[in-house]
Amino acid sequence: MNRIEKTTIDGLYLIHGGKYPDLRGNLIKPFSFDYFKEQHKLNLNFKETWFTNSHKNVIRAMHLQIGEFACEKLVSVIKGSVLDVVLDVRKNSETYGQWYEIELNEHKSMALYIPKGCAHGYKVLQEDSITMYMATEINVPKDDVGIRWDSFGYDWKIRNPILSEKDENLPLFEDRF
Repeated sequence: MNRIEKTTIDGLYLIHGGKYPDLRGNLIKPFSFDYFKEQHKLNLNFKETWFTNSHKNVIRAMHLQIGEFACEKLVSVIKGSVLDVVLDVRKNSETYGQWYEIELNEHKSMALYIPKGCAHGYKVLQEDSITMYMATEINVPKDDVGIRWDSFGYDWKIRNPILSEKDENLPLFEDRF
């Protein structure tokens, strides 16, 4: 059964989709356009979809797109498991500087609807995890920004994560926002 759950961050929603098991396995549907558009008036005009395939102990964080092409994202896990983290970086928001975490995995039909102005990242909990993103705008490299994964007070509970060079060199939260 589809349902949407508000989180502690304004505009960030946890979407519970349907899971339909049968003798062949499972059909998992974390998103249904009509239900969420009609019931919750979310921007669901997705223009781009991509996947990441990651090793265990990778951290991909903390990213967002700003400017003219700022966008909402819908994030779900197709295979494996991740600890997903969203940080509100909207200075005019009542939840500015607050973060939200949740485990997303292949066994639950869940997705996160991430509003404009929130940075997103995750720690991979299981080898060969696949995360799917849908975005309401195309990626524009000059507007694709972020902050260092370890600069906003969140405890990732890992000593030596696997990071990209780009993520290692992102500015600190207090320097960017």
